[in-house]
Amino acid sequence: MSTVSQDERRKPWEEHNVFASLVLAVLIPGLGHLYQGRTIKGLIYLFGILGLFLWGVVLGEGIVVYNLPERGATRQITLHYAAQLGAGAVSYPALWQTRRMAKDNHAVRQLERPLSAKFSGHLINMTSEKVEGHLIGTVKLEPTKGEYGAETAGVFTGTLEGKPIELPLEGSFYLDPPIAAGFRRTLKCNVAAATEDGSSPGTMITGFIPRSLVNSYGVPPDPDQLQEVTGRLGKQHELALVFTWIAGLLNILAIWDCVQGPAYGFGDETWTKNEPEKDPASPPAPVPATNPTPTA
Repeated sequence: MSTVSQDERRKPWEEHNVFASLVLAVLIPGLGHLYQGRTIKGLIYLFGILGLFLWGVVLGEGIVVYNLPERGATRQITLHYAAQLGAGAVSYPALWQTRRMAKDNHAVRQLERPLSAKFSGHLINMTSEKVEGHLIGTVKLEPTKGEYGAETAGVFTGTLEGKPIELPLEGSFYLDPPIAAGFRRTLKCNVAAATEDGSSPGTMITGFIPRSLVNSYGVPPDPDQLQEVTGRLGKQHELALVFTWIAGLLNILAIWDCVQGPAYGFGDETWTKNEPEKDPASPPAPVPATNPTPTA
């Protein structure tokens, strides 16, 4: 049995292009290891680190990954976001979402094209500000010409406290800016007059429709929105942030392992090289003779 040095052993991270491994590991956790053929480690990092990061995003309702430096600050990347950057490409959208949000991104008071989306919210009595029930269903709205110019009209179809209902919509209308933090987009619209004498029932629907991933992921929240989500989710939002930070920091260690090899467990253990096996058909080795015990 002879001892094998670390230099004589196979180093899988050196058998492929090191620069390519680095780029892949930086972009997606575990991808560099998969490129090197280190499949088990690659899958552990891919599902473990990336899964932890995305779990945090879901727990925080999408208002987790963002870069929001203070005005006049010399540091353009906050420590909050710097920890998330280590997780790779899943954190990069926040680098340009701030610029997108600043360009012609306003609340919508009048639709320019038809809108159809799932809706979840409440029916509100505007006079007493009392919630009359929970709504779940679909809204279909389109721009129309009213007596005083362009208006928005449509219909809500779904349930009110579990009972089927259809509400005609027209009049006052509000829709959150298209680009904003979070996967939910606030929508408010008056319910059309529905009584026999034609008077307004004085109700409106207020709730949320889905916001696309492209227009929500990585967008920094405004102060009111951040206060609302942290107050509503409480510790859950803090836990969501911690998950993304841990994932980013863990991937830095995974990148090091991909390029330089493991910090421990390679060369620290006792490693021996076995002697070559003998052909079973070959004759057995002769047994050395022993000197007979002399007799008196």
